[in-house]
Formats: sequence, structure tokens, C-alpha cells
Amino acid sequence: MPANGSSAARLTLPGFWREINFVSANKPIEQFNALPASERAQVAKFVVEYDDSWVSESFKRGRADAEAGHFVDMETVLSGAPPSGHWR
Repeated sequence: MPANGSSAARLTLPGFWREINFVSANKPIEQFNALPASERAQVAKFVVEYDDSWVSESFKRGRADAEAGHFVDMETVLSGAPPSGHWR
């Protein structure tokens, strides 16, 4: 750790100095919790709208199928009959 107490580390690459910051989740969480409720709501909305890393791959595939119009009547599904049309 650098003498100034920061968590930054230096990495030498050919001809360049690059600074890499190692950040734990604690600091951003503390900063988030310190925000007024309205700003926390804005941050949460941003994360939900722009970061889908928390959404499972199977849900993403299902969403893509639905957006492509791949729907099956529930009675067909429950009867065990195969769906008609193109399916993956």
C-alpha cells in the first residue's frame, strides 16, 4: 500500500504508469447510504435499468423469446403437446 494510506497500487507497463484502484464494496455502500433518499432512488433506478448482471441467463433467454413473439398457450403447455412454430 502506498505511504499516503490510499488503496491505490502502481503497475508499470512498457512506457506508461497506470494507477489501479482496488476498491471494496464497503466504500460505495457507505457513500450510497449517506445519500438522501431521493438520490438513493435515482442510483437504484439507474442500476436496475442499465446493469442486468444480476438477471439470470435463462430469464434473459425467456425475455428474448417473448420479444420475438414466441408465445405458447398455457393449455398447450399443460397438456404436454409440443409448441408449434420455430423454437430453440
